[in-house]
Amino acid sequence: MPQANTLPFLAAMLAASAVAGVAWRAKSLTGSGAFAAAGVGTMALVAGIPWGALLIGWFVLTAAASRAGRAQKAARTAGIVAKPAARDAWQVLANGGVFALGAAVAVAAPAWAPTAALAAAGALTAAGADTLATEFGTWWGGTPWSLRNARRVPPGTSGAMSTVGTMAMIVGAVLLGAAAAALGLVPGSAVPVLALAGITGAFTDTVIGAAAQERRWCALCAMDTEQSVHACGKPTVRVGGWGRLDNDVVNLVGSLTGALMALMIEFAA
Repeated sequence: MPQANTLPFLAAMLAASAVAGVAWRAKSLTGSGAFAAAGVGTMALVAGIPWGALLIGWFVLTAAASRAGRAQKAARTAGIVAKPAARDAWQVLANGGVFALGAAVAVAAPAWAPTAALAAAGALTAAGADTLATEFGTWWGGTPWSLRNARRVPPGTSGAMSTVGTMAMIVGAVLLGAAAAALGLVPGSAVPVLALAGITGAFTDTVIGAAAQERRWCALCAMDTEQSVHACGKPTVRVGGWGRLDNDVVNLVGSLTGALMALMIEFAA
């Protein structure tokens, strides 16, 4: 029998699918993204109401940040970013997959639930901090600096930072860590741990994006891009980074870093 703060599988699946459907109708998720989000949400709600509430809160916050100034951000990043604003399945799993794995551990091994919750919250905090940094950085952040060559680069370029984006990253990590504690997923003493884990994971994402993420070039437009086929219709060529190491993989690494950092800080204390 499920505990008082959990949902039976069918109820969890219906609730998660309803939320994912709303997000799909709002064009925050693609069809594949909605399917993946329903799966992640189901696992979270089966693990417990606090798990599901944090995931929903995270999605509302990041989706709102993505929608804010969408037209301006699309204009500023046109021809650079590989995917549109609506998240597909790979993006959902890159950001929420570690959290779902933590929820699965909590369900399968209740004795490990507190540890799994801390790691999962660290992963989601890192993913959220990175998302907020990207969204506010491309909206209000001016022209960012690349960590790879210390030069100004167009907004939306992976591995770049701006003052506004960095502030959004820090504030987002603190807010999400506090939310995890307020919802009862982790104790209040874990808020600083999650904030630091989130900042570390988001910054790791940026460093890997600068140092190793695949970089492509459109010869027709003479422009750096992440698109395999540029907005102009011409196929691009890889000019740097590791092949197939795209933004989704980098986001997954950042999320995993947040989870591991939360555990390392907690067990080192």
